[in-house]
Amino acid sequence: MFEPARKADAAYAIEYFQENPEAGLCCEDRHWWITPNANETDHMVLLVDAIDAERLKDDARLQVVPDIAHAGRSLWIMRDMP
Repeated sequence: MFEPARKADAAYAIEYFQENPEAGLCCEDRHWWITPNANETDHMVLLVDAIDAERLKDDARLQVVPDIAHAGRSLWIMRDMP
């Protein structure tokens, strides 16, 4: 069973991405969350407010994923860094 999502700031979210490279940043209807697996965007492990989410999505370590299966939802994942 999944634990309820908790609130996270941008700094903690980046740490989470670095420790969980399969995670994704999701946005739908101005609601932002981090999912532990970018292939399953319905699961929310961390909630992120809009200001921190804007910082995250503009971070060079993240990249947007075009054309995901959920209409109206956006997804960013950790880039493969050399």
